[in-house]
Amino acid sequence: MSKKNTHTNVKVVPKKGEPFEKMLKRFIKKVKKERVIEQVKERRYYEKPSVTRRKAKLEGIKKQKKREREFQKKINSNNDSNYKKKRG
Repeated sequence: MSKKNTHTNVKVVPKKGEPFEKMLKRFIKKVKKERVIEQVKERRYYEKPSVTRRKAKLEGIKKQKKREREFQKKINSNNDSNYKKKRG
């Protein structure tokens, strides 16, 4: 099992004549892309590997159920439109 990237260095070099606000905005965008804040929150407390696996498994189950619901909606909407065409 591979470890996640533990070290994240976000660096923003100011461009010539660039306002501070624009540079700050670029920095914030890079921080979000690199998930720095999320990593800090995740590592705030130790979590046993079994708990991490359990959470990942439950998340996967949730996603699968959501996909199934969306698929059923799509099928039902197609059936309804076909039904209306035949009757109407």
